[in-house]
Amino acid sequence: MKLAIASLVLGSAAAFSPSAFSGTALSAASNGATMDMRYKVAVIGGGPSGACAAEIFAQEKGIDTVLIERKMDNAKPCGGAIPLCMIGEFDIPESTVDRKVRKMKLISPTNVEVDIGDTLQPNEYIGMCRREILDKYLRDRAISYGAEAIQGLVTKIDVPEDHKETESQYTLHYQEFTAGSSAGVPKTMDVDLIVGADGANSRVAKAMDAGEYNFA
Repeated sequence: MKLAIASLVLGSAAAFSPSAFSGTALSAASNGATMDMRYKVAVIGGGPSGACAAEIFAQEKGIDTVLIERKMDNAKPCGGAIPLCMIGEFDIPESTVDRKVRKMKLISPTNVEVDIGDTLQPNEYIGMCRREILDKYLRDRAISYGAEAIQGLVTKIDVPEDHKETESQYTLHYQEFTAGSSAGVPKTMDVDLIVGADGANSRVAKAMDAGEYNFA
């Protein structure tokens, strides 16, 4: 199965793929053994996970990478706090950090309070980012390596019956949006590998029948 789910957990982007495609074709493309073969990868979802996945694929020889995000200027109100280690590990400039927080109190719906920041050193902080700025920076970096960005919404994924035994391609059905238009243009695209970074209600997860999973 050549579909995958990408997740952002504690500031790390990870792609999980049960397919032999990830283990053989990617390595072959990297070592030049199959320079005449090209693969097309679609990363669905342009948040931090999807952008980082697209950046990795875009740097691989023999792979055409497409990043599909439904709203490029999405100002997501949640998920803006990042640990300090993410700045270095993901080579993110501090200019993407909107506010440096050193003390924080979280209160749950049941009034359970948790103080955050007591263990921070004087030179440490919790970075508060505006997602429209952070996400755009990561997407632009993937694009600079050769990824193609499409503003669109994936509506359906055709999974071939023999996809577990063969290298048959998947067909994406999506609506592509252009600036100034609220109506999308229906299009299709055939790809060899799909990485789902489209959140908790992932269409990729439904297409691959992932069932219950503890990452989003």
